[in-house]
Amino acid sequence: MKPATLGLLIDDTGVWLAEKKKGEIGIGILSGPGGKLDDNETLPECLIRETKEEWDITLIAEDVVQVAHIIFYAGGVPDFDVHIYRVRRFEGTPKETKEASMPEHFAFDALPFDRMYDGDRHWFTRALSGEPFTAHVYYKERAKEFDRVEFLPPDF
Repeated sequence: MKPATLGLLIDDTGVWLAEKKKGEIGIGILSGPGGKLDDNETLPECLIRETKEEWDITLIAEDVVQVAHIIFYAGGVPDFDVHIYRVRRFEGTPKETKEASMPEHFAFDALPFDRMYDGDRHWFTRALSGEPFTAHVYYKERAKEFDRVEFLPPDF
């Protein structure tokens, strides 16, 4: 289980999300940018690289702040180890790329949970708030049939 990152790019009114076009998981689901850690790369470096590849914008390194660590389970087995970061500043304009659809801005009070993973409605707003946490999110199958979430103290 290789560590991965997920970025929550926010401003005072909402969050940016896009649909991944390719990858191991998440195709057609709204999410922030992110992906698996490469060798000799820190987690923040991974998020910065993945965001450039997926949305063609540059994150401000000192503004990449970890807010959560979630282990996603499939059928009771750990499947994805995701480190989640809030980011308030970036350079450039989000664009559609071969990796992701055109990023869309969503108000905090109008999040598109119907276009996201079922489990996201249980942890996503907590991560947006900046409250640090660790969680275990359980699905019956990989990212299908959400079961439950367990919140734990931050481990980062």
